[in-house]
Amino acid sequence: MKKSKLAKKSEGELDGVDMISNLPDHILHLILSRLEGTQQSIRSSILSRRWRYLWTSVPSIDISYVRRLDHLPEWDSNRFREFVYWLFLNKPQHLESFRLWCANINSMLTIRHWIHAAVMRKVKLLDLMFCPIDESEDIRVPHSLVTCGSLEVLKLCLLGCRLCLPNITGFQALRVLELTQVDLFGDDLLKYFLEGCPLLEDLSLRDCSAYSLVISSPKLKNLRIDNREEVTDEDLDLDWKMCLSLTISCPKLVYLKLTGYVAMKFLFDSLYSLKKAVIHAQDLFRFEESTDDLFRNMSKVESLSISLLCVEQYYWSDEDEPISLPNLKTLELKVDALHMLIPFLKCLPDLVSLHLIFPKNVYGLDMWNQDEASAATMSILTRHLKKVEFLEFDEEKPKLDLARALLEHGNELEGMVFSWGDETRFHKRSMKTMNRVSKFYKASSVVKLRSVIKVE
Repeated sequence: MKKSKLAKKSEGELDGVDMISNLPDHILHLILSRLEGTQQSIRSSILSRRWRYLWTSVPSIDISYVRRLDHLPEWDSNRFREFVYWLFLNKPQHLESFRLWCANINSMLTIRHWIHAAVMRKVKLLDLMFCPIDESEDIRVPHSLVTCGSLEVLKLCLLGCRLCLPNITGFQALRVLELTQVDLFGDDLLKYFLEGCPLLEDLSLRDCSAYSLVISSPKLKNLRIDNREEVTDEDLDLDWKMCLSLTISCPKLVYLKLTGYVAMKFLFDSLYSLKKAVIHAQDLFRFEESTDDLFRNMSKVESLSISLLCVEQYYWSDEDEPISLPNLKTLELKVDALHMLIPFLKCLPDLVSLHLIFPKNVYGLDMWNQDEASAATMSILTRHLKKVEFLEFDEEKPKLDLARALLEHGNELEGMVFSWGDETRFHKRSMKTMNRVSKFYKASSVVKLRSVIKVE
């Protein structure tokens, strides 16, 4: 007897329900929460009766003005506003996260209502990008946001507008704060944030602006400050950075990243817990009175990424006390001031891993002295160095000379990597270059040579 079509179906496909649909609700919620926005999770309702209302119980809202449902026409402010209110009506009483990107298409009163609705649902993560319809209007957040006892992560992108907070104590549970394109001028806004956030561990400032910033937080562990664009202020006759002066005093800080046009003047204090630092800020050491603060206060750092142009501003004479980083094991060095390479490495005798970045058209590369490099590396870099990587390698002779010197005196070397940034040159030249390098004398019998492509 032939089996019926229904009998041929696997047990997991009965009644039109597939194996995925048989998973527990909390697993399906995780799947839906990883889709691109709430609009995508709503689309899952057409799959089957099992999925019809499942999206409504996902404890998150992720809505962006640039995304819309396929069956809807282009958003306008009224339709977008109605859709967001409809989402809140169909969502549970507790929200894990609320992400809203809407630029300036709705009034600040409406946005405050949405923030308040999320806070009333005990939201833990808020990720907001908006600005007023009137660009001159300041952004005032509701009292309920500041006093929200459940909020742990706050991300604000205000497109260059000024943020105003009520003068009340709040953010008692906040652990992560990320401000992007926020006007921090006046009222000590950042200071207020830090003083009112006793549990804050992670702070990020991206393309913000202020006259001066003082970052002093007893429990802060991670700090990232980035300003990508330098703006010329003709009235003040200067190139504008994120702020005129930046002071960092965080005794528990473990990770520090400074990139771009951050400040005109820096002051570092109490960075005694710092383990990893990425320092590529423009004009970091322009002022003499601040040149020694960073290295003196990061004596326990184990991993460092820095530019030699920054180090050059801290150049020391024979009479000066040299840089001391006794715990430094990993160094990523942008070699944009070649004459400083050996003097700087002399201060770092315990390196284990060295990553060298040679930008194009490095001044002085044609005057590189192989004998000087060899003599220096004999007494300095051979003690503990196990790995060397040449990033953006292009087989120029001075770089090969440096590779030869390290191989000749690196008794502990285990690996040397040549990372090419140009795929065409890699295919044409890497084999020939590796054949050449393989003939260099090697002090280590276990060192392995590799050539790879790293194209961003």
